[in-house]
Amino acid sequence: MCTDERIHSLDESIHLHVGYYEQGFDYEGVFFKSVETGRWLLFFDEKSYGLNLLKNYEEYNHLGLFIGEYSIEDAQIEEKGQQLFEHFLKENNIVG
Repeated sequence: MCTDERIHSLDESIHLHVGYYEQGFDYEGVFFKSVETGRWLLFFDEKSYGLNLLKNYEEYNHLGLFIGEYSIEDAQIEEKGQQLFEHFLKENNIVG
């Protein structure tokens, strides 16, 4: 399944906002759940923060950058989602 197909099968009513608010930073990303796969997809709108990322990601106008797709149990999405978002920020040298 290509990324475009995954994007079109998102249930926007099932989503989770994750954030990083330490050391004076204020960054947020959003996970959406795929209807077809049950996996969680992370998006980040770097333009709203004026950032240039080290890695390249696919961009989607209404969602921002597609960061990754993850198999996470719903009961674990808050904890794991937060960890994955922080890892993404550190991987791109946005936070230390």
